[in-house]
Amino acid sequence: MSSFDAREWATRTLNWPPARNTAKRAVHLAARARGRALEARHAVPDPAVIIAAGPQKAGSQWIKALFDHPLVRGAAGTITLPQLDYQLTPPRNGFPAGTFVPGFYGSYQEYLALPKRHPHRLVYLGRDPRDLVVSGYWSAVETHRPTHLEEAERLREEMKQMSMGDAMMTIIELSGEHFAAMASWAGVDDPEVARFRLEDVRADAEGPVRAMLAHCRIELSEADLATVLNDTSRDALRAKDLEQRSADSESHYRKRASRHQEVFEPRHHAALEEVAPGLVELLGYQPA
Repeated sequence: MSSFDAREWATRTLNWPPARNTAKRAVHLAARARGRALEARHAVPDPAVIIAAGPQKAGSQWIKALFDHPLVRGAAGTITLPQLDYQLTPPRNGFPAGTFVPGFYGSYQEYLALPKRHPHRLVYLGRDPRDLVVSGYWSAVETHRPTHLEEAERLREEMKQMSMGDAMMTIIELSGEHFAAMASWAGVDDPEVARFRLEDVRADAEGPVRAMLAHCRIELSEADLATVLNDTSRDALRAKDLEQRSADSESHYRKRASRHQEVFEPRHHAALEEVAPGLVELLGYQPA
C-alpha cells in the first residue's frame, strides 16, 4: 500500500468516533507533511483549503461524500481530513494545503477567527431549524452510533423513554447555541462563502452541486459530474452506509420522513420561537 493509499484508508477509517481523536490527529500531522511538500513544489491548489460548514443534521454526511468523492478530490487536488471540533480547538497554524475540511459546525464569527494561511473556500449547507429538531430526534433514538460521551449517551437513553413530542421539546431547549450559530450565517456577504439549503439539494441536486463545485473552482466533465451525482444520491449513500453497519442497525439515511409539518405541535413552534426568536423567518422559511 502506497503512502497515499494509507492516508485515504486512515481518513475513511478514523473519521468519526471521538475515542479515536489521537489517531485522527496523527492523520492531520500526515496531511501537514503533504501540505508542506505541495508548498515546496509550488503545487498548492487554488483554493488550497475547502471547508464544509453548517448545523448538524443538515446534510453534513452528504456534503462530505460529495467533496470526498474520488473524482472531486482528484480535480480539487485535496485529501479529506478526519473531523475534529475545529470551532473548539482551531488549528493554530491553519489547515494544511490541499485539504478538504468536513464538519465545521461553528458560527460565522468562529469561522472568521480560524487561521487561514492559504486561499480557501467555504460551502455552508443549511436547513429549516424545525426539521433539524425532528431529524435530531430520530438520530438520537434510532440511528446515531454510540458517541462514547457519557453525558450524551445518558441524554439519549432519557429521550428514548419520552414521547416524541416531549423529546423534541428537550432538543429545542438544549439547542440555543446551535440556533444562534445558524443565525450568524444569515445574510453573510463574503466572496469566500457560498450558502445553500438542504431542501434545494434534495429537490434537485444537480444545480446546487454545480454551484458548489464552481465556487470551489472544481471542474468536472459532464460524464464525471453525472457519476458524482449518481454516487452521492440518497439511495446510493444509504446503501453504502448500511454496508458499514451491523445487520440490525438502521441507516443514517433512514426512510422515515423528517418533516416538521407532520409532527410539530403548537408548543414546539412556541418553544423554538422562545429559544431563537425570528430564526425561521431569518433563514428564509415560512413560519407556522
